[in-house]
Amino acid sequence: MNPFDEIIHQMKVETSLYARLDLGAPWGIRFHTGEHARLVVISGSNCWLRWEGIADPVRLETGTCMIVQPHVTFDLSDLPDQSVIACETLVASETDGAVAHGGSGLQTEIASARLSFDAVAAEPLFRSIPALVHFPLNETHAALIRATLDLIGMETKAGEHGSGFVVDRLVNTLFVQALRALCNNNTGKTGCWLAGLGDRRLARTIHAVHSDLARRWTVEDMAQQAGLSRSSFAALFKSVVGEAPLDYLTGWRVYRVKLLLTATDESLLRIANLVGYDNDLSLSRVFKRREGLAPGRWRQIMKQKGTVQPELTLSSELEVA
Repeated sequence: MNPFDEIIHQMKVETSLYARLDLGAPWGIRFHTGEHARLVVISGSNCWLRWEGIADPVRLETGTCMIVQPHVTFDLSDLPDQSVIACETLVASETDGAVAHGGSGLQTEIASARLSFDAVAAEPLFRSIPALVHFPLNETHAALIRATLDLIGMETKAGEHGSGFVVDRLVNTLFVQALRALCNNNTGKTGCWLAGLGDRRLARTIHAVHSDLARRWTVEDMAQQAGLSRSSFAALFKSVVGEAPLDYLTGWRVYRVKLLLTATDESLLRIANLVGYDNDLSLSRVFKRREGLAPGRWRQIMKQKGTVQPELTLSSELEVA
């Protein structure tokens, strides 16, 4: 299985709000992601980005896409020092069509979607990219995303039966298209397993490993999938993915364990066998080394929480526990 597909499927992305902003200079908007992720696509005139992760404002060209993780605040404006208003004051919880704001100057269009998701399932993805990443869209990805945006606009304007359902699915499609564009973008802002999928030899190994995590994999087995010697494979994997092959395998086994702990009532022994461990003691040692507490305790905390919170909140609570 492709890890990209697995994560998207397990994230269960839902659209909590979609809006199109038609902005005329002068304008400035502050976005708070809160417990949601946010997807932004910029069209028309260029604009400026400010957020705590950068020292100076950054000019964003038309055709730029942004993926923003939870708990990030950022500003977009027509000028680098423009005053801003909160996005919430412009966009209501239920918004039909475009929202106009600003003056009569140069026009910028911002399509923005606020997304909720299963934070545990999203961990490998959001751990592999910056809290806020922006990247230009090439011609192919720009055409696909523009087509999806046009369909969203048509559905929103029509307001017919089931339009909300269709828009929700289209925004999910938009999110996947943006992630694909990010993975294929040569900006050097992605790494880890995403970079591995971009290497034809490593991708074969990654797909094989994810299709059979229960197998007793060795580095030699992985190298054979890639058609390389053990030493060449190990060096290539570490340089591209950023960790040794067996460390990578352990990380994804623990990820699969966390999904099973939250989604099923299977015993630890059964879960251990499903991901390649002979017994629950072996699994517990690995899990505690990675997560800081035993899998049973981790499962208990998740059940007490009742709902899955974004990773940063989850991590802080687990550290205290």
